[in-house]
Amino acid sequence: MTLAETLDAIERRNQNGMWVPASGGTEEPFVVCGRRVQYLWQPSTGQHAYIDCDTDLILTDDEAWGLFTTTQGDNQ
Repeated sequence: MTLAETLDAIERRNQNGMWVPASGGTEEPFVVCGRRVQYLWQPSTGQHAYIDCDTDLILTDDEAWGLFTTTQGDNQ
């Protein structure tokens, strides 16, 4: 993805509204494979996603599941 495409994707995402912690705001960050992630909800769209708390990037489903299925030993 080019920089222009990335910026366009961020703008489209921002137009959809804020992300908040899922589960009624009770979802807490957790560590998986050395990365802090948190499960979020976007009330304006009803979508759920994970965020990488260290980079503030929303993870795609494939990226999130990749973290969950990777063992700690494979990630070093």
